Amino acid sequence: MEKSLVCITAYSNKFWKIKAQGNVFIVLYGKIGSGGSVNTKEFPSEELCLKEAYKLIDSKLKKGYRESDQEEEWSSRFSQKLDNLK
Repeated sequence: MEKSLVCITAYSNKFWKIKAQGNVFIVLYGKIGSGGSVNTKEFPSEELCLKEAYKLIDSKLKKGYRESDQEEEWSSRFSQKLDNLK
């Protein structure tokens, strides 16, 4: 499961992306145009991981984030960040 969100207002220009795979999720976030930061979190089960991922997505949507139209660009950037972690 992957989800890309952006928050573009008069006061902010941010992106946030989450990818859940198995019992781990990875979050890439930051200002649009920057390399961003990466956080990872591991859970005891895949079900708990997905539950927490959807909880974070709901939280971001309530804060004004919207789904990104630039899915392909974010996927490329996300993959580069993951490669740098290895």
